[in-house]
Amino acid sequence: MVSIEPVQSITSARASHSDDVARRMKAYAISMGIRTLCVIGLVVVFPHWSAWLFVPGAVVLPYVAVLLANAGRERSPSAPAAVVMPRSNLPVLRTTRDDAA
Repeated sequence: MVSIEPVQSITSARASHSDDVARRMKAYAISMGIRTLCVIGLVVVFPHWSAWLFVPGAVVLPYVAVLLANAGRERSPSAPAAVVMPRSNLPVLRTTRDDAA
């Protein structure tokens, strides 16, 4: 009888904490850069009606950027997958009371 036991796969391991933090910092910096451009665009074209096109980027983007930056590892779609290996490939060690004496 072959019993199957799940084994952790190394290829499904999460990224390191420092890589995750660096990715979130980069995304936050890009988002804040876009927000800065929206604020500058708003100031430059203010009397014109097109200034309203920059308002959502200047107002909403900081909130979204903070939410995404603080989300961290919780956004992973699922837990790391397991690889199923049949036990028949493993050596079987059997000990009896007679062998121990």
